[in-house]
Amino acid sequence: MTPTKEDVKKWLKTIGKDRFWLSGKLNTPKRTIDNWLAPGGAFPAYAVLQLQKLMNGEAESSPRIVIDFTDEEWDIICEAAKAHKETFLEFVNTAIQNAAKEKEAARKKFTPVETFTAPSLEAQGRIIGNIAAGNLADGDTIPQDIRLYRELEKGEYLLRVNGHSMEPSIPDGSVVIMKKYTIPPIPKPGTIVQYHDERGVTLKKLVRRKNPETGKMEYTLHPINPAFGDIEPMDGGKISALYVETLDRWEKA
Repeated sequence: MTPTKEDVKKWLKTIGKDRFWLSGKLNTPKRTIDNWLAPGGAFPAYAVLQLQKLMNGEAESSPRIVIDFTDEEWDIICEAAKAHKETFLEFVNTAIQNAAKEKEAARKKFTPVETFTAPSLEAQGRIIGNIAAGNLADGDTIPQDIRLYRELEKGEYLLRVNGHSMEPSIPDGSVVIMKKYTIPPIPKPGTIVQYHDERGVTLKKLVRRKNPETGKMEYTLHPINPAFGDIEPMDGGKISALYVETLDRWEKA
């Protein structure tokens, strides 16, 4: 027998449950259940069977997939199933199979890969000096004009790397873009910096480590290449620039 709205209200009162509980059991928003139980409302066909099972004390022992449709969506689906002369479950099964076939066909379909076009070398720049990637060394060199793929921003300049201490990230002979650093605070650890003192200039990663003798945290210039050692302590020198990037393409102007 199909339960009426009054049957459902009386049943909920008898078992001491509310509409929020029923909402969870039917996997349906409470506002939808309120509409069903309101004057002029009605239970949709797909909810009647679930209500009958609940009111008869029939527990569901196996997990199930719940699809939450509005009444309007349910009516459209039922009409489509009738047009195909299928039950609801047959209609859903057919729809799922067709979706799977379309997905598989799309996966097998050849999709052309767009060819990457490297940016043209239209910008002008000048390598103004060398920077050691090893021990501190003199950074002088003969300036060289080059073409690169972007304009240098304010405060940026070009240096040629001499040495292997920053390999493989920054190979020997690379041309790197550096940016002037004039802010008083020391950059955060992990930053690649240009450091110089009376001994010369070098390109290293800035790290912070505990001095085993004093127990204090000290800044250290650390190479990426494990074959090289740290440069410490970092006293009396200055961090004058931060590493921006390594040019992967450039040519003489």
